Amino acid sequence: MKHWLWLLPALLFAGPPTIDDLRPRGAQKGRPFKLVIVGRDLGSGAKVHSSLPATFTELAPEKGQAVYLVEPKGEIAVGVYPIRLETADGISNVQLFTVGAFPELAEEESEPGQLPHRNDSMETAQPLPAANVTVNGTLRGAERDMFRVQAKAGEKRTFEIEARRCGSAIDPVIRVSDSQGRTLARSEDAPLAGLDARLEVTFPAAGYYYVEVHDARFSTQTTNFYRLKSGQFSYPTELFPLGGQRGSKTPITISGASTVADISGRTAFVTLPDASTLPLPLAVGDEPEFDESAGRLVVPSIMNGRLSKPGEADTYKLAVQPGQVFMFEVQARELGTSRLAGVITVRDTQGKKLASAGDTSVLLGVNSVQFESRTAGDPYLRFPVPEGVHEIQVSIDDLAERGGPGFAYRLRTRIAPNEFELSVNTPYLNIPAGGNAAIPVSIERRGYNGPVRVSIPALPKGLRAEGGWIPEEIVDPVTGLARTASRRGVIVISADADVRLPFTELTAVGEITLPDGQKLSKTARGPGMVVNVSGAVSQGVVDRQRGITAPWLSAGLPVAITAPPTAWLEVSLAQQTMKSEGEEFIFRYQWKSRRMGMEWPANLSVDLLNAADTRTIDFKPSEKDKSTGTFKVTTTKNTLPTQYDLYVVGRLMVNGQLEEIPARPIRIEVKEVPASEVVAAQ
Repeated sequence: MKHWLWLLPALLFAGPPTIDDLRPRGAQKGRPFKLVIVGRDLGSGAKVHSSLPATFTELAPEKGQAVYLVEPKGEIAVGVYPIRLETADGISNVQLFTVGAFPELAEEESEPGQLPHRNDSMETAQPLPAANVTVNGTLRGAERDMFRVQAKAGEKRTFEIEARRCGSAIDPVIRVSDSQGRTLARSEDAPLAGLDARLEVTFPAAGYYYVEVHDARFSTQTTNFYRLKSGQFSYPTELFPLGGQRGSKTPITISGASTVADISGRTAFVTLPDASTLPLPLAVGDEPEFDESAGRLVVPSIMNGRLSKPGEADTYKLAVQPGQVFMFEVQARELGTSRLAGVITVRDTQGKKLASAGDTSVLLGVNSVQFESRTAGDPYLRFPVPEGVHEIQVSIDDLAERGGPGFAYRLRTRIAPNEFELSVNTPYLNIPAGGNAAIPVSIERRGYNGPVRVSIPALPKGLRAEGGWIPEEIVDPVTGLARTASRRGVIVISADADVRLPFTELTAVGEITLPDGQKLSKTARGPGMVVNVSGAVSQGVVDRQRGITAPWLSAGLPVAITAPPTAWLEVSLAQQTMKSEGEEFIFRYQWKSRRMGMEWPANLSVDLLNAADTRTIDFKPSEKDKSTGTFKVTTTKNTLPTQYDLYVVGRLMVNGQLEEIPARPIRIEVKEVPASEVVAAQ
């Protein structure tokens, strides 16, 4: 009986909720609907967190799925809204739900229980009504979905896919053909739609036409939904400016129509009244904003410009002093509202090129830019003013020498000798009561190469944060390249066993100390959500597929408390010895658990974060007690003498699932190997 008492918690254990899918993925504004949430450990009585202005009434679950009646509160704007669940065991990931302007239909093939490939040909194409409509569909791997429309001669119709903008991993393509299979129009990446597709067709004759939807690479994606809009509706093709100053009411022009955007918060969106398309994101800045007609740059400032015709380059003058360090940054392509593949060039008053960014060689070549290369982001340039230079010319052009209404940009200018950007690499966190949870962080160095201390200020009672140390980075003075790459950190949050914490948000802050003693801090950006996209992920790969994020979702890191961990892992430094080739650290580890009969792993994952030329060796579990043991970490003369965080993770199989158990990090100091007085290697 005693053994059953130990095993019972494992049998009843339910983890934090996970949302795999929403059915449907969207609804017509103003209408109530039934929302089915598909996932794991959804439980009963889960609380829905959403910015969607509606009431969520829980209905009887269907096959373990959570079901809600969603009733709008007044008029809901067309847009994308997050859905998250909270149970007693923690919080879920976010999935995005779309509110549209048109009546909604389901692709018949995507309905539960339907056979695949029901509408993959002209003969089996699903008919679409003549009225405006939104079809919710999915692409199951390397397939295409076909829809049939009947049109009159000279009739115009618009087709648009909402996918990436709504959190889907597919890269959609629309192709419209006649009954003979001849292509009338094709779209892959439409202006102001990011990687989504949109086209407008004028049908040449009365008859049947076919709309084909497929993934650009016919890839297999786990998150594979799309929303096909069909009908007669207007859509934006250009936006200017691309953003505005925080706290302002900024005039915005969308395809010739004027509106005013309220840029009061951390993020902002803009749309026209009664628009049937998704709102457009706006960049939010803190510097004064200017129009390109100013001709000269002010420090600090943001210049809003546009390359109105192919081959055009906008040039701005700036008075400088030798020794000053400027940061020039373009915001365009990454905003999703500009087609510009920006190039920044700095010249002196005689036209001599001094520096540039965005024009370095890419594996894809310039031709790929014409087809919306996904490997390049917006450029930035850190520019130290050389001797004898008192005025510079800063120009912005397009890598492929394109231009037009859709080639707007924002040029940010500031004095920035010590620049860096900090990111949190997880969208949310469930902290086990009485246990630990890890928050990975990364730094993008833009001139600052010293150490960074990352912390979580104003922690709620019962929580502690440790780690978060990113040591300095050594840069070769000749090549300008990093000799030591110090760009990762881990913060481990520990919770008391009796902690009570409502769903909240934490903020990670990186602090640096400048040579003059001045302290500078920056808030880390979070991804909001992460949707993995199948395909190559390495920078420079021709077909690079980056994960989908939505940093506009939250200002901080959403956290909640979950059930106690299955086990705890404690690590301590037992011995530190200097040897002729470097240092040797011996660590002792100890597993602890309330459960009996645990099978402990023989090894651990050990990372001396950012340290070069280290080895983890000699894992030695105790002969008498396998829950404890030792291991060694060794350094070499190439390991930079400084402080490091040791991050250790143990992995356990519990009820057929792999659990990662992080230990509290240990701050250690690696010393320089002296020329003498070292202990000979044993």
